[in-house]
Amino acid sequence: MLLVAGWFLYLPALSGGFALDDRANLGGLAAVDDRQSALRFVFSGQAGPLGRPLALASFLPQADAWEEGAKSFLAVNVLIHLLNAVLVAGLLLMLARRLPALEGGSARFAALAATATWLFMPILASASLMVVQRMTTLTATFVLAGLIAYLAARALSRERPAAALAGMTAALVVATLLAVLVKENGALLPTYVLVIEATLLAAPAGIAAATWRNWRLAVLVLPTLAILAYLALRVPYAEATVLVRDFSGFERLLSEARILWIYLAKAFLPLPGTVSPVNDVYPVARSLWQPATLLAVASWALLIALAVGRRRRYPLAAFAILWFVAGHLVESTVLPLDLYFDHRNYLPLIGPVFAGCAALCTLPEGLRKVAYAGLPAYAAFLAAMLYLLTSLWGQPAAAARYWYEQHPGSVRAATRYISVQLEGEGVGAALETLHRFVAREPQHGYLLIQDLNIRCRLAPGEDHSARVADLRQRLGTVAFTHTAGTMLSELANVAAGRGCVSIDPPTLRALAGALRDNPRYRGERLYNALHHKLLALTWRVEGNTDKVIEHLAESEQYAPQGDTTMLRVMTLAQGGRFDAARQAIAEAREEGPRHPVRQSLWQSDLDDLEHYVAALVDRDAAATESNEQ
Repeated sequence: MLLVAGWFLYLPALSGGFALDDRANLGGLAAVDDRQSALRFVFSGQAGPLGRPLALASFLPQADAWEEGAKSFLAVNVLIHLLNAVLVAGLLLMLARRLPALEGGSARFAALAATATWLFMPILASASLMVVQRMTTLTATFVLAGLIAYLAARALSRERPAAALAGMTAALVVATLLAVLVKENGALLPTYVLVIEATLLAAPAGIAAATWRNWRLAVLVLPTLAILAYLALRVPYAEATVLVRDFSGFERLLSEARILWIYLAKAFLPLPGTVSPVNDVYPVARSLWQPATLLAVASWALLIALAVGRRRRYPLAAFAILWFVAGHLVESTVLPLDLYFDHRNYLPLIGPVFAGCAALCTLPEGLRKVAYAGLPAYAAFLAAMLYLLTSLWGQPAAAARYWYEQHPGSVRAATRYISVQLEGEGVGAALETLHRFVAREPQHGYLLIQDLNIRCRLAPGEDHSARVADLRQRLGTVAFTHTAGTMLSELANVAAGRGCVSIDPPTLRALAGALRDNPRYRGERLYNALHHKLLALTWRVEGNTDKVIEHLAESEQYAPQGDTTMLRVMTLAQGGRFDAARQAIAEAREEGPRHPVRQSLWQSDLDDLEHYVAALVDRDAAATESNEQ
């Protein structure tokens, strides 16, 4: 019944569209039409250090539906969420039955009530309704399955201790490997198990104490310490990272201490308007001595210390605290990511939800009856709030307007609303919103590139020089975003295709130079690679092959990318520099990616390039012979 209710609660949102990072991460699906292109898409991921190939592979069965819209993608995401609810119910029932205070029906009710609460929480909706966040929910699938397999193997410890240890180890190794290939925070699986062992479970019967200590140290403690050590090494941000993110590692940690409390408040009391996919305007905590920051940091430090010290006396409270904190270790501590995303709570909230429901089910009998009535009523309240949210999400135009009104300082909300206005209300309304937003938030003045982009499409013959001069002045101080470079590249393509009189190649180079002179952009490696590709494009328009090759080579120095190398080889070959083209191919073969699948795809691309160069050589030879005759 809960699964059916969950499906119908999410059903209104299936008419929604792609949002935020969906197209940037999944746009390659449009090119998938055979095995080679499918492999290329799966191993093209840039969202994390491992590329998240399993997550990308999960989108392949829907590749044909990419141009049709987001509905089928969203439907699969919701089904994954429902599958995860089944796994959550199984996991929590296994844990509840191990708690002495919960007996029979109480254990079942606590597990079911916690599952309903988690399933209907509006704060988790963005994990399913932002298509690309399948990376979050699918990681959770492997983590939850790994936890269930671990507990099932652990149950064998009394009769077959060796088999139990082997099964527990295999469950953790296999599930962790699969989880991290979907998203890197799947590496927290051993840490989740460590929290369970430290709070809710006694040492397994049948396994010698020394063996158990050594196994736990090797399989649970050391991986957790490795994660903590990795995070500690990331605290001193490089200067370029601070300029890009506008916060240091310490400032991010202070900010996250406050944000974790906001997550909990919004999770358990999701009032209308409090939950949305745009949360990019959260203020950075600059000092520990700000009252709210000091209170947040001190409270978490105290709670963690009490949870560790009193974990056996108050196991449910300790489990709630340590599970929630452990679940946020990767994304909500010091890594230089965006500060705030609701979907980061997808797994971490399981701990507090289960602990709360289980605690209510251990109350004295009279109060327990109140809990039996109150928990379903609370789940119904969450379901109602979820339905309001999904109904809004399923109306993209209304949602974009609402979220922009609720978050007027959010550039994500503004750009989404402007896109909706372009499609539904016309260019005039969209540009009015754009200019009004930039006037209010001048750090996002790079959006005026899109203003020029639109004007060049509609009126290429008009004089836009005053707008160009204003934009050039603004670019030196705008906030960092890779989107600014992408916008400039789009403007270059539009100007070249439409013959925009005010946006010639020298003007584009001046705009690109102004942006790169911005301290926030100057030291960022990937942006510099994009910058030089843009300059190469402008010189190509002017027919200066030497400059094109020079800037493509510069781009490769900052960030070697296959398409840049291929463009450089093609430019050399088209210019008749066949020996240089062959040399570039030979060098590329030696410097290709280390990943075996990517290396194979890269070598195939280089083979195609060699055939391309050979074809040009034959064409020139035939042309020369014809001229001589």
